[in-house]
Amino acid sequence: GPDFLDPQILEQASGQPVTQLDLWMAGVAYCRHQFYLAAQTADLILVEGAMGLFDGEPSSADLASTFGIPVALVMDVKGMAQTAAAVALGLANFRDDVEFYGLVANNCGTERHAQLIRDALDGCMPLLANLARDPDVSLPERHLGLVQAHEVREELEQRFNLGKAWLGEQAICNLPPSVAFVSQDIAPPERLLAGTKIGIARDAAFSFIYSANTRLLEAMGAQLSYFSPMNDTHLPAVDA
Repeated sequence: GPDFLDPQILEQASGQPVTQLDLWMAGVAYCRHQFYLAAQTADLILVEGAMGLFDGEPSSADLASTFGIPVALVMDVKGMAQTAAAVALGLANFRDDVEFYGLVANNCGTERHAQLIRDALDGCMPLLANLARDPDVSLPERHLGLVQAHEVREELEQRFNLGKAWLGEQAICNLPPSVAFVSQDIAPPERLLAGTKIGIARDAAFSFIYSANTRLLEAMGAQLSYFSPMNDTHLPAVDA
């Protein structure tokens, strides 16, 4: 979905570029093309769903169904045990066109807590991982959501390493079966912006920029010039 903060953190965590996928804004053909391009260089493709699994039209479930991607359900299980299994299995049976790979129990207090959930799942769904309640691993937040990655880079790295140690050898490390992504021809855009210079504000205050948009401008022939409203005293020589 249209998000700026999560991709920054995912890029740091993975060390790889992150692309937004949105069936409504960009369409099926665009998303199929992005999956196919990613599969040329990546052995593992991770998609983070926006909002709840079935929320919105189209939803994260629609994306998973369209491309045959198995779903790992991440659920906050604080304050419940067997009920967590009931909710997870209810979600898994809500639609028959979405494949569930298992449950990740977040805010899971103890191994005993995890075992209660595992027993209640009764083999109907694997418990892929249980993540303890630990503020040292929680991502830093403020009133508008997560803090931008570049502001807390070292702190994030410490939290990533703690989270990695948590996961250890849990079942989530056993990856699901491979998914085949087919090619999708998308006609290149007309070079209607050839010879045009476009200035783009980019600094700590102006950082919510879709890379898909800037790549499209360049594909249309534009020359991009970045400037900082915070630090620069004048605009670059641009047409727009």
